[in-house]
Amino acid sequence: MRWMWMLLLLLFAAGAAGSEMWRWVDADGVVHYSDRPHPGAERVDMGRAQTFTAPVITPSRREALEQEGEPASQYSRLSVVSPAEGETLWNIEGELNVQLAVEPRLASGHQLRIFLDGSQVEGVPQGPTQFTIGEVFRGERQLRASIVDARGRELVSSATVTFYVQQTSVQNPTQRGAPTRPQPRPQPRPSGGG
Repeated sequence: MRWMWMLLLLLFAAGAAGSEMWRWVDADGVVHYSDRPHPGAERVDMGRAQTFTAPVITPSRREALEQEGEPASQYSRLSVVSPAEGETLWNIEGELNVQLAVEPRLASGHQLRIFLDGSQVEGVPQGPTQFTIGEVFRGERQLRASIVDARGRELVSSATVTFYVQQTSVQNPTQRGAPTRPQPRPQPRPSGGG
């Protein structure tokens, strides 16, 4: 059976080279192909050979990095998961929990950089995608992450996330999200009769 497929393939290849192709079915129902006409055979229109011209591709950033001897990574995702865009964080006491999504994971020789309000945060752990940044106090804040190669070239960057840090004020304890003071218990009124 295998030799029959090989024969058919060779016959089609010969037909594709410009020869005519003929097809017929014998008395046993077996289909035959040939480059010569046979009694009762019908001509098979082979059409023209299909061709493809590849488009011209201009060098991308990835190719430019590879030409310089540094293989570019193929990070499909780098995003700040927490804090979320527009999120208000209450009473974090200066400690910001950060969670990133990195796909695929950080490659060897690449480093994670975190920017808070446009300044690079020092001491970011390399590898974990969940960590804490200290000294993040009240106000509107912006957070961005990037991955750089061994030469310090940025390979990918996340979108900048804007979030808000609020701290409960002792002077105004009824702020949104702030704990409330216990209310004094009502004092019993003296009953009349006196």
